Amino acid sequence: MSIPPRTASLARTATPWAVAGLVLIAALGAYLRLVHSGPFGVDEWWHGVAGATRGSAPHAVAVFMAEAGSGIGAAACTAIAAALLLALRRPRDAASVATAMVIGIAASETLKALVMRPRPWDPLFHAAGSSYPSGHSMGAAALAVSLALVAAESDRLSRSASGWAWALAAGWVVVMMWSRTALHVHWLSDTLAGALLGVCAAVLSRRLWERSAKPGSAPPPRLDA
Repeated sequence: MSIPPRTASLARTATPWAVAGLVLIAALGAYLRLVHSGPFGVDEWWHGVAGATRGSAPHAVAVFMAEAGSGIGAAACTAIAAALLLALRRPRDAASVATAMVIGIAASETLKALVMRPRPWDPLFHAAGSSYPSGHSMGAAALAVSLALVAAESDRLSRSASGWAWALAAGWVVVMMWSRTALHVHWLSDTLAGALLGVCAAVLSRRLWERSAKPGSAPPPRLDA
């Protein structure tokens, strides 16, 4: 199924902002690598505010999010989402979701290897590798925003349903970002960069598959609320 024209307009509009976001992420990474790899003032402030005590309910939620957003968890969620979209006969939507995750992981791991920012000194959960950017935040944003774009740009869904899709996507990403800082395995700036990277990956992937779509027939009627 071809991506409808309304999708093309949204993806095309967001693409320059996605490119600008990637430039910003790379620039901050260069600063951290060459000038100052430690925490910023806001990182230290949030580090003291967001911690979750071991054995508490917030700590349990943070650990659940850490497991759900791990490499295996993110891959499983992406595979399930793509499979459901394929079952709904939306192969390009499925491909855009999967491609967003691939782009995000490749960019995230490359930045981690180049920047080599140290993680916080008092982790409350096991974490390997360098700190910038947050891979969990990236994966959450790449998947959530990809699915929100599918929902928001579908002519079969009402605008109310699209709005809920965006709200759920934002909520999932924010909770994931909080969990990484609550467990003291990332600085706040790591999670912000990771989330932005995931959003950029989702937009660029959507644009990539939109450009390869062939013009189709008129989209089905929209089901307004």
